Formats: sequence, structure tokens, C-alpha cells
Amino acid sequence: MPHRRTLLLHLSALAGLGLLGRVGGARALVPSRGELLSAVTDYLEGLRYLEARFSQIGPYGDLATGTVYLWRPGRLRIEYDPPSEVLLLATDWRLIFYDGSIDQVTTIPLAQTPLGFLLEEKVDLEKEVEVRDLRAGEDEITLTVVRRQAPDQGSVTLVFARRPMELRRWTVVDPQGLATRVILEGIRTDVPIDPDLFHWRDPRIFGSPSD
Repeated sequence: MPHRRTLLLHLSALAGLGLLGRVGGARALVPSRGELLSAVTDYLEGLRYLEARFSQIGPYGDLATGTVYLWRPGRLRIEYDPPSEVLLLATDWRLIFYDGSIDQVTTIPLAQTPLGFLLEEKVDLEKEVEVRDLRAGEDEITLTVVRRQAPDQGSVTLVFARRPMELRRWTVVDPQGLATRVILEGIRTDVPIDPDLFHWRDPRIFGSPSD
């Protein structure tokens, strides 16, 4: 399913923790798994808006840039810079993938996407997804999950800054093991986002989504 794999690639989705670690040369308690999951959950549920520029590195080293808009719950827009003609739009609990280079639209339920759990009003990291890896460094928390109902359909790894807590990047690995990494820059979470950005207007009827 090459088109579905392309969709997953564009989206821009633990081995045991020790009891003690070193922070700044001193021995300090490492947060428990439960504490880390609670910290990530509290951050995501408290996140309403996010707008950022992003750089995407594909599995073969190809580079793309664009802007991501997040409005929780349920809304996401990933808009690629030209010459790419790709747009991903999550709205009404569906994900719409538009590839203008072939004038094709694909729609799938948001719950079936690697990043769907991020948009749930109530984030549950133990129900719809399975945590495969959870690590805490001095500055970052790394979380890898798969969908419980389709663990063979790939994974998503999220990396959060710890102080203050902030989503910084993610990596999506597709069923073939190909990884696409997305790095966020210029993150803003304090400014409301224009709701029109999440209204789907089929370009095959209304013209380019950027018009």
C-alpha cells in the first residue's frame, strides 16, 4: 500500500528504569514510570494550542519544512512549504491527506493514525496505545508507543523537554521500519489559532488549499 505508507511517512507515534541516576554529578532519584506517564499526560491534556515551524527528515535523508498547527482536542494541520503539495488535516475526528502532486485525497479515522492519541480530550497512555519505551534523561523524556489494536503498523516516538515540559520532536516508524523525524522550532502555545485553518475545502472542488 504505497500511498498509505507515504501518508504515514509524512506524519510526521522501557527497558527498565534504574532507581538511581546522576544529575549534575550528584546521585538523584529517577522518576518512576508512573510519574513520567503522569507528567506527559498532564502536559498533553493541558495543551490547547500549539503552532510551530518544523523540519522533517525522511527515511532516505530527504528534507521538508512547513508549519504545524495543533488545537486540542481533535484538530491538527500539517502544512508543507512549496514545492511540496502535501497537506494533512485532522478535523471532525478524521485525518485528511491531500497530495496535490497527484490530486488525490485520502481520509481515514483519526484513531487509526500514529499521532491520533495526542488529539484525544482525555489522553490515556495505557488504553488505546501501548508504551513500548519510556526514558528520562536530565533534560528530556522520550516516549515510544504503538496502537494496541495494530502494533505491527508502526510506532511513534515523542521527545519532550523537561524544564519546562514541551513537545520538541517526534519520529514515526512505518510498518516497513522506515523512520521519518519531525523537529519543531519556534514553538508557540499562548496564542489562539484561526479555526478556519481546520476547515476542509476539497481542492478538487474549491481549488488549492492555500488559496
